[in-house]
Formats: sequence, C-alpha cells, structure tokens
Amino acid sequence: MSNNIREIYTKAIVAKGKKLSKNTYNFNLSTLPNDILGCWISNHHYEAAIKNRVPKIIGTFDVHIWYSCHDELDSQVEKHQVTYIDDMQVSKKENREFEMSDQVKARCFEKPKCLSASFNQQNVTIEIEKEMQIEISGETCIKVEVKNEEEVWDEFDDIEINPDFIK
Repeated sequence: MSNNIREIYTKAIVAKGKKLSKNTYNFNLSTLPNDILGCWISNHHYEAAIKNRVPKIIGTFDVHIWYSCHDELDSQVEKHQVTYIDDMQVSKKENREFEMSDQVKARCFEKPKCLSASFNQQNVTIEIEKEMQIEISGETCIKVEVKNEEEVWDEFDDIEINPDFIK
C-alpha cells in the first residue's frame, strides 16, 4: 500500500446476532379443560433497542388455546397475550461500545410457533419456539488507498465528437 491513504467515515453494520429460543408459558383458563385441541400464535410484533448497553428485542404475541370442556361436546378458544424481552448476544465487527446514535434493527427468522401443549388441574403449559436476529449499524471508519495514476478513461477527454456522424 502506498502512503496515500484516506479515511472515510460511514454507517455500517458493527454488530450482529441471532437467537433461537424455546420458552415455556403457563396460562390459567376460565374453565378446566378435558383436552387441548389446538394452539396457535398470531399478532407477533417486536422492536429492537439497546438498554444499558445490552441489545434487546422486545415483543408481544397472542396465544390462542382451543380446548374441550365438560362433556367434550363443548369447546372454547381463549386468547392470552405474551410479552417478552430477549437479551441478544452479538458478534462485534470492531471493539467499541454501543452509542445512542447507533441504529438497531430486528428481524424474525422463524415466527413463534407452538411446540407442545399440556394441562393439569391448575393451568395449561405451552412451549413456544422462535428465532430472531438483530443488526446494529453505527458510524465507523474505512481506509482506502488513493492512486494518482492516470486512468485510460482520461484519454477520451481530448477527443472531439462530430455531431453529424450518424446523418
């Protein structure tokens, strides 16, 4: 490399992380179930933030539990909202602390889904899996070498073009 090096300050991704999480949640239903008929998840909303210098994803989703009760001829669906905060481990591209001006972006690789549902006399236990990614963009410096050689394209500046050439 020559001694003709320039520093360019720009925004770039300075850290990334991905997390597959499996969590177990307990729900109290209005009626004791005889059987769990199904469970599905909807309305997943999330955002990323840096709190106390730790990247986090904060989100919510609704859990719909379909179950039979009484004489098994009657069934009900109950909806419960879940709020979560996931601390994210990230790989840093450079050794620096996160700053207030950094931009944090979250992405959902795998939507929350129900892995299992069971019940006992007290409540329903649901195991849910999701996979999230976080990217942190911040100001960083890149170094480039500047060459002072003449380019081949510079030769075309001296050529005169005849505008009547195609007539």
